[in-house]
Order: sequence, then structure tokens, then C-alpha cells
Amino acid sequence: MEAAEPAELGERLQREHGTLWLHRLRDDPYAALLCDIDDDPGPLRERVLAAGPLWRSGPGPWVTADPATAAALLAHPGIGHVTALPGEAAVTDVRVPEGLGSLCARLLDAAGPEFDLVTDVAEPLAAGALAEVCAIREADRGRFAEALAACGVAQDAVVCPQRLATTRRLRTGLDELRSLLDGALPDAPGPATVVIAARAGADLVARTVLRARFPLSAREAGQTAEEALRAEPPGWIVPLVARTDLEVAGARIAAGERLAILHDGGPGAVTAPAHRALAPFHRGLAETVLAALADRYSQVRPAAPVVRRPRAPLTRGPARARVRTTATPTVNSGAAGTITPTTADRRAAATTTPAAAALGARRGEAR
Repeated sequence: MEAAEPAELGERLQREHGTLWLHRLRDDPYAALLCDIDDDPGPLRERVLAAGPLWRSGPGPWVTADPATAAALLAHPGIGHVTALPGEAAVTDVRVPEGLGSLCARLLDAAGPEFDLVTDVAEPLAAGALAEVCAIREADRGRFAEALAACGVAQDAVVCPQRLATTRRLRTGLDELRSLLDGALPDAPGPATVVIAARAGADLVARTVLRARFPLSAREAGQTAEEALRAEPPGWIVPLVARTDLEVAGARIAAGERLAILHDGGPGAVTAPAHRALAPFHRGLAETVLAALADRYSQVRPAAPVVRRPRAPLTRGPARARVRTTATPTVNSGAAGTITPTTADRRAAATTTPAAAALGARRGEAR
């Protein structure tokens, strides 16, 4: 049975993904959106909207991109949100830990003048902050970071079947995460909270920095983080489920059927309860990174095209985002120039935190 289970799982995942592509070839815009091959999903959302206020897609879920219909679905007592990790406690808010600025400074010291914004800074900062909140032992923080990385696909897996290896890593990572959190503080956030906080937090950090215009003041840093959160929300698809038989927008929906709300960002964008609860924590991460970068550098520019994560139609986050920095002028340096690693930089790189080292070991991988 143990040998058969991975084979059966692999066949099911392959079949489900093949079904999406079949419906995409039949010109189903929602299926095409889930296949996640377009950098700009806007035209597909427009086609979903043009198809009607609420219609059943080829893959199965009822779909809407109409704001009025979305509001009606969210207000209906017979409709609930689909959770990323079924069976886990509801997502709660997370405090921004003290010392976040120091952790960010250490990560930037180790990163040098050119680095990957995602793997060198955003992911290890989110993992380190959550490890502090959960009181994870220093010796276990590398394992904690690896478990969070393995679980990073959880939200996208709700709407898009993942590869077999990715799905097995998700299962193993979740078991590891539960084990680590068993020894955490009694009031520590649960697995669902830390998984979504880590993924959406790292995504917001990367998106905020890439949107920022340097040189940057402290006030502009806060504004940029808020603008990024509004313009590029942590979830572009809001998955729902009917708890009872019901009728909405002229459609009869049976209990247990799935629904999906699509939006195009902006101040009025619909967000899942989990993302609303975690928004202050995510803003805290992004503002901390922007403030640290603004203090050090006069310019932060892309050094290569941003690579998005595969099979991630819900989060649409970056897997790699390489940037190059230019030093802020100082009294002694005269004009701004490209930073070169100092002895202190090399010493900091040699003493990188376990969470940063664990994530940095995968640098360059597109997950």
C-alpha cells in the first residue's frame, strides 16, 4: 500500500492537471487562468466577466468576476471560505516581533550588493519573524524555515493541482511544522496561520521593493507597502464552498459545490479572512525591509527578469527576483557607488541565521 499510494496520488494529480488543460483548449477562461501560463491574467478575467455574473466552469467551480455577485456570495450565510489546510484552526493575526529590524539588517549584510530579493531576504525574514513569534528553538529554526517553504504551495494547491514531488513535500513539511509547533508557546499561531503568513508576507516584501522608487524616505516606505498590498493582493482567487443548497444570481448551487471569486486588485478587492487577519503583519515585514534598504542604498534595481512560481494562480508570487544595489552617499564616500563586500559583510555572511541559511541553500530554484 505504501508503494501504491504515491503512484495513485501522482496519477490523480496528473489527471486533474490534464483536465484543466483540456478545458483550456476548449476555450474555458477559468481553466486557462488555473493553467497559469499568462503573465497578465487581466484578459482572462475580462472573459470570465463577459461570460456572465455567475457561471459554471469546465473544471467544476462556479465562477464570477462581477463585484455585485461577489458581494452577494460573501454575504450569503450558506457559503463559506475554503481553507488552505483543512482541519487546522482558523487563521489569526500575528504580532510583529521586536528585533525584526536587526534580523533584516543581518540578512542584508550577508546578501551583499546583488542578491535575490525572495530567497535571500523576503523568505528568511518572514520565517525568522514567525520563528520568534512561535518561540522556536534556535537549533530548530532551520527545520522550521524548510517546513514553511515546503508548505508554501498550500494556498495554490486549493485551486490548482501541484506536481507529485511538490505535493509530497507539502505533506512532509506540514507534519514537520506541526511537530515543531507542538513545542511552541501555548498561544502561538497554528500551522495554517504561519504557512499563510510566511508565503503572503514574503510575496508582499518582494512586490513592495520591486514597486518602490529609490531614494526613499521613511514616510514613502510605509506608503509604498500599503499601495502594494492594495494593488497586488495576497490572493487573486477567493475559493468558496456552498454549505447548503442555494440560489445566487439565478444559479442553483448544490451543497458541497465550489465557487471562485476573481478580482483585478485595487482598493475594493475582495480578500479572504486569512489575508485580512494577517495584513498588519505583512505590512510590518514590508515596511521593515523598505526602511532598511532606504537607509543603506540610493538605488535598488532589478538585475534580471522576475521569475514567478509555477502553478501558482492564486498567489502569483515571485520565485526569484534578483536585484542590484547602489550605496547611499556618505560623508566619507563622496558619490554613490556600488557597494563591495567588507570584512564585516563576510563575517555576517558566515554567521547567517539558520532560517536564512536553510532558505538560501535553495537559491535559484523556481518552486
